[in-house]
Amino acid sequence: MAVNRYPGQCHVCEQRVPAGEGTRARSDSDDRWIVYHQHCIPAPRAPEPGDHDGWHRRPLAAFDVESTGVRHSVDRIVSASVRDTAGQSMELLIDPGVEIPAGATATHGITTEQARASGRQPAEALGELADTLAAYLRAGTPIVIYNAVYDLTLLESELLRHGLPSLLARAGRIEPLIIDPLVLDRHVDRYRKGGRTLEVVCAHYGVTHPGPHRADADTQACLDLAIAIARRYPEVARMNLADLFARQAAAHAEQAAYWASRGRDADPAWPVGAIAAEVWPG
Repeated sequence: MAVNRYPGQCHVCEQRVPAGEGTRARSDSDDRWIVYHQHCIPAPRAPEPGDHDGWHRRPLAAFDVESTGVRHSVDRIVSASVRDTAGQSMELLIDPGVEIPAGATATHGITTEQARASGRQPAEALGELADTLAAYLRAGTPIVIYNAVYDLTLLESELLRHGLPSLLARAGRIEPLIIDPLVLDRHVDRYRKGGRTLEVVCAHYGVTHPGPHRADADTQACLDLAIAIARRYPEVARMNLADLFARQAAAHAEQAAYWASRGRDADPAWPVGAIAAEVWPG
């Protein structure tokens, strides 16, 4: 969209739009220029879903964690969920061994007291979690993870912290079996304005999110979202898994380069970033 240089009639409210006070855009139907008042600009819409074959019609699994924070090398996993399109699921509550900050509790609702009273010991729970994910990878089942580089790097750092074998060591491979709806959405609709949280992107594609920042709800939303994107973009759905993986890695690197050009730290690695296990501050 661009500022209109000439006056026109708003495509929505049909009132006059003075020159320089509205926005012009190409019509989707006949490629002509149309004008909007700023407050009349319609929200972006995803394409209509299609009925084509692709990876979205094969068995898929999904993985999500909630944690004490967003620092891969420092923060700890508090809850985790794994589920698949066959209806199997695993939910874990973990005692992270540290105080859960109030900000993290405000996000996912899990307090230190709850985790200590009902959570499992981290080494045992993390080992079971990694074994479950590794079984899917060994079977060739793609795992859907929203913002995969966060969840996988945090998991690998936690396994390192507790002296446990990595996910890669258990599975023998991670490539090409990761599907990241966040990376895919940024790839197919790069210039769409607005946030890209899981809830926002689900709403854009008409996917119901049963409850944000709950690991079990996020995994179901991830599965539904990945399928929704594939149904709307046949060129993505029809990629073989190796090409899909390479396209996601390249798209993430492009996004990281964009943020780095604006002075923000951005690791171009995907789907696993730098793994480290640092001590809890304080």
